[in-house]
Amino acid sequence: MAKKYGMPVEDLKGKTDFDVMVDHEALQGRLKGRLTTVDIAGHTFYVDIPMDMLRPKDDFLSKGIVFNAIDHYCSEDGNSYTIPYSPVRHEFQELDYDSLTEFPKDLIAIKFPSERYLDPIGYNRKHGWELIDGLKETSIRPHFTARIVDWKETGLQITIDQNRKRLGMGKEEEIAHKSSRQGKGRSI
Repeated sequence: MAKKYGMPVEDLKGKTDFDVMVDHEALQGRLKGRLTTVDIAGHTFYVDIPMDMLRPKDDFLSKGIVFNAIDHYCSEDGNSYTIPYSPVRHEFQELDYDSLTEFPKDLIAIKFPSERYLDPIGYNRKHGWELIDGLKETSIRPHFTARIVDWKETGLQITIDQNRKRLGMGKEEEIAHKSSRQGKGRSI
């Protein structure tokens, strides 16, 4: 344990696994009501499990990110979400997958942990479990930062290719369209 946590053996004497593995400062802050925060593309959100959402700080016009609305974006293991997000409106924005022919220009893809990892205390409370259940496995942190994901990592390219093919927008047409535009401008 001392080697795993980079602590002197003397510091471990008399401590339980829970004492060593859990951030007690973060735990006490959360038990006193301090909400976990998530930075998403430079904007702070509160993890609000009773409201079932990531609630934006200082933006009361935003709908935020409602967990129930993004449940189909959860990873197979249930540990994280990767969603389309509007950095201007500070909210989740569903894509129209049937008409998508290119990557969205005004949206970004973001990835962040699921509720169980973002706020294990709130998650346990919501489900009627002991507040500290599972903290050794999930740990507790006061702040997270969502990762911006390149659209090419999302698998969206397959949907775009299928739509382009269905709509008759093959690569040959794209090349012809580009070459027909060349030479139609004013020359110097």
